[in-house]
Amino acid sequence: MAGVTPNEYTLSGGGLTVTYITNNFLGKPFLSYTDSMGTKDFYDGAIRTVDVGIGTLVTVTTRMTIDTGGTEFSMLLPAIELPAIGKTQDFSTDGIITNFKGPDSFPLTGVRESYEFIPMKGTARRVLFLFEKPAMAKSA
Repeated sequence: MAGVTPNEYTLSGGGLTVTYITNNFLGKPFLSYTDSMGTKDFYDGAIRTVDVGIGTLVTVTTRMTIDTGGTEFSMLLPAIELPAIGKTQDFSTDGIITNFKGPDSFPLTGVRESYEFIPMKGTARRVLFLFEKPAMAKSA
């Protein structure tokens, strides 16, 4: 019997706390990002996910200007299978803060992005929402 795919990931490290829900009760993704400046919530299309072969890269733009650039937060989520609904799995990964320059940033040439890698610890679990049917485990 195959495991259960988590739909909620809670991570912390480096002064950050992140909760990512792949599908909330509306069937849409949700991400909550908390740092020393406060909490920002992201919904639906503001959350970008890409399967990169070594996991799923989840990215949100945490600060944006029209001229001098901005900041993004990304995290790499490993593939996880839970033994059953109601079980959790602890894991470690990295968060990545990317600072990028905009069209009016100086100097106009050179490196346009810088990265800060943040070791993070997290917990994955499967959350059932009121209107969600429990997923049946796949048989091998």
